[in-house]
Formats: sequence, C-alpha cells, structure tokens
Amino acid sequence: MKRMYQTEWLGIQFTDFTNPSTTALAGSDFYNAFYRELFRRYGGYDELDVIWRRNKEELAEWIAKRVPAGCRVLSVGCGLGYIELCLHRAHGQNIELHVHDHASDALNWLRQELPDKRIHLTGKAKSGLFDLIYLSAVDYAETQHDMIRLLSAQKAQLREGGSCLLISASFLEESLSAIQKVKSEGKDIIKRVLEAFGVYRRGQFWGWQRTQLEYRELMTQAGYVDVVDGFIATQNQRTYFIEGRKSAK
Repeated sequence: MKRMYQTEWLGIQFTDFTNPSTTALAGSDFYNAFYRELFRRYGGYDELDVIWRRNKEELAEWIAKRVPAGCRVLSVGCGLGYIELCLHRAHGQNIELHVHDHASDALNWLRQELPDKRIHLTGKAKSGLFDLIYLSAVDYAETQHDMIRLLSAQKAQLREGGSCLLISASFLEESLSAIQKVKSEGKDIIKRVLEAFGVYRRGQFWGWQRTQLEYRELMTQAGYVDVVDGFIATQNQRTYFIEGRKSAK
C-alpha cells in the first residue's frame, strides 16, 4: 500500500473549508464539510465536471450489464451517488437499488430521486438479501484490516451465491522499474523534508493505493470465493475491479 494525498476534489480546494491534515485520514466530519461546500457551490449533478460524470455513467452501465432483471443491488459508500442516479434512472424498472454512505450530507441530491426506504445510513438494509453489493471508490480510505472487516460484513447481506464487487479509483500499477521506484522514493523524501520546513504542503492525507496482489488478499481474507479481477476498459477510462462470490452452504 502506498499513501496518497490530495489538495482538491471536484474543483473545490480543501483549504476553502478546512485545515487539511497530512497525518490524519479524512473522516466523516471532513466529508460532510466537503459536501456542504459542494452543495453551496453547485445546484445539481449537471453542474459537475462533465468528464467525471461521463466516467461514472460508463461505470453505471457496466454494473447494469452484470445483473439480470429483478436483482436487488446495494451500493456501499456511494458518496454523491451519481453512479446510483444513473442506475436508477436507466434501469430502475429492472433493478431494486439501495444505497449507503456514512457521510449523510452526501445524499442530499440522491434523496430527491430514491425512496427513503432505499437509503440506509447504517449500511444495513432492514429486510431482504442482495444479489450484488458493490463498493466504488471506497477502498482508498480504509486500512487493509478495516477493508477486510468491511468486505466480510457484507456477506451477511448477500444471498448465497451473491457477489461483492469492488471498483477501485486508486489502483497501483506494479510495473515500475527498480530505477523508477528509487526516483519515486527519493521525491517523497524530498517532499517530506520540504514539508518539515513549511515550504511545501502535500495536502490532505487521502488514503492508500493498492496493488493487484493486495486487492486479491482483501477478497480472499474476507472469505469470498471464485474471485476474478480485471479492468473496465472503455475509450475514456481503464478502471480496476475485483469481484468475489459468497459461497453456498
């Protein structure tokens, strides 16, 4: 796992609403403050970055093709919920979609589209099991231990044979040469030194990048079987995914 830092998201500088920390991982307070600032600036999904929306739309269509009509689907950590909006609008007649996010403020726009009974702040639906549970761009903010625990917890909400799908926004390619790795480590040391003298700010500690091996360890240690992974490849993006199945008793 490799630490990563960020100074802005969706065009909003973090310094505009908080004092970013290079050591403390962004939590629900940070994300709620971010979403309040976002809602203050933007009036709806259509005002957000067009490339960001296009990529999310492609992911929504890719997910829809993996589930047959009549399936119950849960999105864990949906954030703003644009993928979920696209799924609901285009496939709501075929898919029973439920959502969850710990940052309750994130769901303000999505609440205008989804029934209240489909929104679960605890991450646990009140009744019924799901055919698919997916987590998109969630893993970066969790340690390996916490991510295994999170994935393990989803099995209780899956029907036997149901799938848990992880879509990554922080995949770490392992193809760096030894020389490139040394250069990267050297740059990181220089950044830490400059930061110690107050002349450089890496930004908010945002989370971690993971390699393919680390993603596979997540799924197997969480108890999933028939694990498969690959890339969602379109003309516009190449996004890593990994999926495991809950074994039948």
